[in-house]
Amino acid sequence: MMLSVLRPTLITLFAAVLSAPAAANDVLVPSGSSWSFLDDGSLLPATWSDPGFPDGAWASGSAQLGYGDGDEATVVDFGPNPNDKHLTTYFRQAFTVANPGLYLGLEVRLLRDDGALVWLNGVELVRDNLPSGTIDGNSTATQAIGGDDEDRFYRHYVPASALQSGSNVLAVEIHQSSSTSSDISFDLELVGLSEVSVVRGPYLQRGSHEEVTVKWRTDVAVQGRVFFGAAPGALTDVADAPAPALEHVVTLPVEADTAYAYAVGTPAGVLVGDDAEHVFVTSPEPGTEKPTRIWVLGDSGTADSLARGVRDAYYAYTGTRATDLWLMLGDNAYDDGTDFEYQDAVFDTYPDMLRKSVLWSTRGNHERTDDVYYDVFELPTDGRAGGMPSGTEAYYAFDYANIHFVCLDSYGSDRSIGGPMWLWLREDLAAHEQDWLIAFWHHPPYSKGSHDSDVELELREMRTNFLPLLEDGGVDLVLGGHSHSYERSFLIDGHYTGSAGFEVGHLKNPGDGRTGGDGPYAKVPQAHAGTVYCVAGSSGKFTNAILNHPAMFYSMPNLGSLVIDVDGGRMDVKFLRETGAIDDEFTLLTFPDEGLGVDRTTIAANGVHRQRLFLDAGPEHSNETYVMVGSATGPADVPFGSYGLPLVPDRYTSYVLARLNSPMYTGFFGILDAEGRARATLDLPLPRILSVTGRTLYHSYVSFGGPGLAGPGFVSNAVPVTFVFAELEPEDVPKELR
Repeated sequence: MMLSVLRPTLITLFAAVLSAPAAANDVLVPSGSSWSFLDDGSLLPATWSDPGFPDGAWASGSAQLGYGDGDEATVVDFGPNPNDKHLTTYFRQAFTVANPGLYLGLEVRLLRDDGALVWLNGVELVRDNLPSGTIDGNSTATQAIGGDDEDRFYRHYVPASALQSGSNVLAVEIHQSSSTSSDISFDLELVGLSEVSVVRGPYLQRGSHEEVTVKWRTDVAVQGRVFFGAAPGALTDVADAPAPALEHVVTLPVEADTAYAYAVGTPAGVLVGDDAEHVFVTSPEPGTEKPTRIWVLGDSGTADSLARGVRDAYYAYTGTRATDLWLMLGDNAYDDGTDFEYQDAVFDTYPDMLRKSVLWSTRGNHERTDDVYYDVFELPTDGRAGGMPSGTEAYYAFDYANIHFVCLDSYGSDRSIGGPMWLWLREDLAAHEQDWLIAFWHHPPYSKGSHDSDVELELREMRTNFLPLLEDGGVDLVLGGHSHSYERSFLIDGHYTGSAGFEVGHLKNPGDGRTGGDGPYAKVPQAHAGTVYCVAGSSGKFTNAILNHPAMFYSMPNLGSLVIDVDGGRMDVKFLRETGAIDDEFTLLTFPDEGLGVDRTTIAANGVHRQRLFLDAGPEHSNETYVMVGSATGPADVPFGSYGLPLVPDRYTSYVLARLNSPMYTGFFGILDAEGRARATLDLPLPRILSVTGRTLYHSYVSFGGPGLAGPGFVSNAVPVTFVFAELEPEDVPKELR
């Protein structure tokens, strides 16, 4: 996108025109007006919408016009056969405009059941719930309309160029979805817009440490401008969109980890903003450790009191603590993800959060109107927010602080191994260097909620095809929606089959992950060290279900959202109920890149070799109890520990090995010295153990902080030892083992 950054003193001629005082908007055709109508099933020619088309013999009546609902002011006829009703009914109305030059645009407020085509003086203004291409009397609406949508006025913003001085004619054709449809409804209000208003947003998209995108919608096509600066009242810079439009997308160049105030408008001035409600803080440099709060909503698109209750509970919980970013896990706007549904479920429900915190989304199965989804969101395709370029907004990556986020598309993209999304993910995982890896998509790999991961194709394919790749990449947390419940797994690894195939060997830690319970999930930052999987699809609705997947530690059919706090090597995750209660919480600890050193990273599997390890937890951990833990990579069917590797402890330490797809467990404890230090040795003597050749063990220390063992007070980095086939020189064999 072409972007210009200017000083606000540069006012264009276009802005000067807009800055002139404008009259109030005018209702040109009010709702409830009288319309001429033709309801005999005729197939009219294409010229029927022209101003001169003869309609003097048509019937007339006041809106609402229709049949079947009982709320009509005028009932129209559907024909002699209730099982073969007329597909199309026609309406016309003449009105007068003295000075069309007063109006910058028009707003059409349209009540239609099912579809409608609106003409002004023979020019098409609005096509709503109808297919593209030529429409005639036999054309049917795209889908049936029901429920509250039957009584809704849909707003459309269109140019005023078709208005004429003097007499004007509106022509509207209402199309049924089928000849057996039970009802039809029509009403319309036409407003002449003589002033510009913001009717959606502003909202923040595609944030990074270098740029933030601001989007908003106006009711008139104008030149968009963002004013921004250090504080309200000090908006010293501006950035312009490339051309006049209704939908405005402007990307701001910013500094990392910096607060900005902003406003949106035109070159004539501010329309919305320049106050304390329009302030955001940019992302820090990637890799920076910064306390980060993330809000996660799944299946929140109900636009009702349930969704608002979840929202309000989070607002009360976070208080003045800013939300650094938030995620939507799909099904953001029920039932079809139309523009009007997004207005209700997202823009009218979360306006405060939208203007202050960058929103990232994945597509759900109810985002059926894909062009709307990709118009609403501005998502990175070129790696500009971090990660590898994907070439599509369907799946992408971004960085925030020391967290790498991966968004996958479980609904509309190829889910096969070796497909474009799979190949992109493999490349992205190999390249990222952040401490934490969070992946999210709509269809969860494990669930026994309102959707069953043993049965549904999308859930099965994401589990089978993508979890091995993600766990190879060391993923820490995976988030999904779709099932309208909350389900949270143990720390697990390697489970890629149906629920009946889940075994104790898939548990990396069988505890609850809670600081006040069994202790946090402490994990090595390497492949297959364990992942927690969360289903959080109850931010707008909940469904009672069996909820008995064996991978899950906690499952409940409750409303709520997730709150994730990341601070350095610690991640705290809470499920926040709409009541304000915390139903579940767990903590992940990852080993920092400090504390543990090593003299070598290879050991000969066909001889004798030794690795020395040196732990320095710091004097603040002097004389504390600690243990060494480990995790081995390699085929799941080769239990590393079954070969009886003689782990030789010295007087400072003991060591216990955790094989792949088993819990990290501890057997012997040691004591750090007065300086918070310890050392250990690992020896592999004869006979040869060729079966471990090429495998890598990652080991690390955990300090438990004393005899109470309340939880790790220090967790070190992991260091590897890889077993190789090599001939040893005699001098390489330790003296005591020759």
